[in-house]
Amino acid sequence: MPTEATAAALSPAQPVIKLRRRRRAVPKVRVYSRHRPACRWFKKGDDRTGCPCPKQLLYYRDGKLHRISADTCDEEKAEAKAREMMAAFEAAAKGEPTAAPTANESYLIDDLIAAFVAKKSADTVRRSTVRQWKYELSNFATFLRGRGLINISDVKPDDVQVWRDGLVGSSSSRRKRVLFICAFLQYCVDFDKLTKSPAIKSQLRIKRSTVQTPRALDDAQFTKLLAALPKLNGRTADADRAKLKSLAILMRMTGLALKDAVCCERNVFDLMPNRKYRMYLRRAKTGKPVHNYLSAEAMAAVLTGANPHGKHLFIDSLPTKENELKNAIEYFGGRFVKLGELADIRDEHGEKIKVGSHGFGRHSFVLMCLNSDMPVHDIGTLIGDSAHVVEQHYSEWIAARAARLESRMMKVIEANPMKW
Repeated sequence: MPTEATAAALSPAQPVIKLRRRRRAVPKVRVYSRHRPACRWFKKGDDRTGCPCPKQLLYYRDGKLHRISADTCDEEKAEAKAREMMAAFEAAAKGEPTAAPTANESYLIDDLIAAFVAKKSADTVRRSTVRQWKYELSNFATFLRGRGLINISDVKPDDVQVWRDGLVGSSSSRRKRVLFICAFLQYCVDFDKLTKSPAIKSQLRIKRSTVQTPRALDDAQFTKLLAALPKLNGRTADADRAKLKSLAILMRMTGLALKDAVCCERNVFDLMPNRKYRMYLRRAKTGKPVHNYLSAEAMAAVLTGANPHGKHLFIDSLPTKENELKNAIEYFGGRFVKLGELADIRDEHGEKIKVGSHGFGRHSFVLMCLNSDMPVHDIGTLIGDSAHVVEQHYSEWIAARAARLESRMMKVIEANPMKW
C-alpha cells in the first residue's frame, strides 16, 4: 500500500487558480513628493510625503499613468486636491452633478476627446485630418491635466486663454490650433456636455498674417525637378511618373492649383484656329472662372502622360466621397513633395528649397507672367484670383521686378544727365 506521501507525489499537480484583479471603476489618486536633493528622504523609491517638497498627484486610467503637479508643497492641500479629483471621477462615472457649484454635470475630458475623434472618423473625414484632431486635442488635454483639470465642466475661460497665449509657431498654425479647440468645445455644448463654451472667440482670435513669402522655380530649377522623376521608386510605376510629369507641366503652364489640375476634364480645352488651346474652368476652392491658354507643344506634353481616354485627364473618375477625393489629391501632393526632396533644389544662397505643388505650379506661373510685364488684372483672370490678391501676395518678393525697375531707372538717368 502506498503511503499518503507517495500518493501525493504520484497524483497530478493541481492547477494554481489566480484571481484576476478587478479593474477600478474610479481611479485612485495618490499623493507623492518630488524630493529635493536637500531633503533627507531624497532617494529612489521613497514615497513619504511629510516633507516640504513639491507634491504630485498620480493615478492610472485605461492602463496609462497620469502625473499631475499639485501646485503646492503642503501635504494636506495635496490630499484635499486628490480627494476632489476622486470625487470628480466618481461623479463622472455616475453622471451626477459635480461638487463645484458652477458646474452642471461631470464629463471627463479624455472621454469626450475620444468620442469626438470617433465621430470625426465616422464622418468620413480623411485619416490625416483625424490624426491631427487627435494630436491637437491630446495636447490640450495634457495642458489641462497640468492645471489639475480632468472634467470639462471645470475648464474656465482663463484656462483656455492661458493655453492660447502659450502657443508658438506661425500665425496661421496658431490660428488653426485655436479653431480646433473652439470646434471641440462647441461640440461639447451641442451635445449637452457643457452649458456654455469657455472659449471666448473675440479674446482667442489670432490675426491672419498678411506677409507671405511664396517660393517659385525658374526654368532651370523646374527642369531639374522633372529630371529627378526617375528617382521616384517604391510603388511609383513608369506610368505614374509620366502622369506626374504631365500634371506638373499643366500646373506650370496654367497656374492651376493641385485640386483643379488633378480633377481637370478633357473638355475644358478647346482648339483655336491658330492651333493654340484655350482653357476654361471654375476653381474648386472659390468657384471663380479661370481663363488660360496653352501652346500646341505644351498641350502635347500634357497629353503624353495623361489618360488616353475618359472624361478626366489624371484620374479614372471623380470620387463621390469627400475623403476619397482628398486622398486622391493627397497622393499627388505627396509625390511632388518627395520629388522636390530628391531634386535637391537650392536658392541663390545655397539653401535648400522646400518644393510643393504651389511652388512649381501657381507661384512659378505668376512669376513668369509678372516678369513678362503682364498687368496684375490679367494675371488674376488667368488664375482665377482678384487683382488685389495677386498684388498682395506675388509682387513684393519678385527679384526680377526689382532688376527690371533698376534697368529702367538707369535708362532714365542716362537720358537726363545733370550738371552741377
